[in-house]
Amino acid sequence: MEKNKVFIFNLWHTMNNYGANLTAYALQEILKTLNYDPELVNNAFHKTERKNKSSNCSIQFWNKYLQTSKNFVNDVNALNNEADKFIVGSDQVFRPIYMGHKTREYLLDFVKPDSKKIALAASFGVDKNYFLEENPREQVEQMKKSLQSFDYVSVRENAGVEICCDIMGVEAEWIIDPVFILDKSYYEKLICNATEDYSDRIVSYVLDPNADYRQARKYLEKQYNTKVVELANSNTSVENWLSAIKNCKFLVTDSFHGTCFAIMFNKPFIVCLANRGNATTRFESILSLLNIENKCINSYNEILQKDCLFSYDYEQVNRIIEREAQKGLNFLKNALETPVKVTEKKVNIRMEYLEFLVKKLQHQATLKYQIKRALWYKWLIISDYMPLFLQNFMVYIRNKFNG
Repeated sequence: MEKNKVFIFNLWHTMNNYGANLTAYALQEILKTLNYDPELVNNAFHKTERKNKSSNCSIQFWNKYLQTSKNFVNDVNALNNEADKFIVGSDQVFRPIYMGHKTREYLLDFVKPDSKKIALAASFGVDKNYFLEENPREQVEQMKKSLQSFDYVSVRENAGVEICCDIMGVEAEWIIDPVFILDKSYYEKLICNATEDYSDRIVSYVLDPNADYRQARKYLEKQYNTKVVELANSNTSVENWLSAIKNCKFLVTDSFHGTCFAIMFNKPFIVCLANRGNATTRFESILSLLNIENKCINSYNEILQKDCLFSYDYEQVNRIIEREAQKGLNFLKNALETPVKVTEKKVNIRMEYLEFLVKKLQHQATLKYQIKRALWYKWLIISDYMPLFLQNFMVYIRNKFNG
């Protein structure tokens, strides 16, 4: 077992999701600066194809910059033989609809009791009320037991602190996304590999456009006397995406990480939340933390109504980011360096997971038996009736030609 090995579970493998790719990259690089050997676990819902010459922007980024498990990890339990430190986060790794059938893996139930379990800036994605509406009671209770077995828990939104405290019975720290904790120079190096020039352009990264957005886009084109460059569905490289935000004249987005990088590069921006429904807590949390809540709009008319929409003073914002980034780094260092404690809850959740595996294997074995049995009976039926079928078929052929 490697002493400094750290396994990371997050959504790095999400195709064409620049934010998921970059927050995974950020945590990886932060851990390397702390002299750890990070590995992003390839535990996707499907086996990820890694083609060296693929045109997909995400796969190119993974192959070039991410330290990932080269093969799809089906048996996460085996990872206990390689490391004793496990991190889940950042991104919406505590939202079951994104965890799919890997819920217990993302909640690190498989980790041995004498190993470290850390949640870093993990996100539930929604507020407390919607979280309870979105998930069945059994799911919530299982998550509660899992989270209580963690050594350290930090969440990305203030709403996550409330969910942990009021529902999960867990103390959690509010930590800023890892993309802010990593030094900006790392992104500057990535941008050096960009192939497109977005200088003095309005850039749009809107994933769910609607009529209000299209009206706003026309207004901005007139306001700035330039056309809008659309990044959504462009399959541009991660480096080009970063370059577009850094060098643009103005950014329009409904993406959480699009918002983060606009703030990081001190760019004028607005956040379109009209189509975000109950998932606005991510934006409200980071913007309230930085005292720039007025950058969110829900309709075209708000662009005209908000006097301060196009005026930005980033001096105070940058000070807050620096403070929060240091807080996040201190949390991570402390979580990794503090001696591990074996608790009853860690032992219990590990035992539950092993029982879950046994039942899963039993079900698979039963299912295989049932499939084989069904196929066998079908074969018996076919073999019984095959001679009669052939006989009737030959009679048909003879009658056909003799007629």
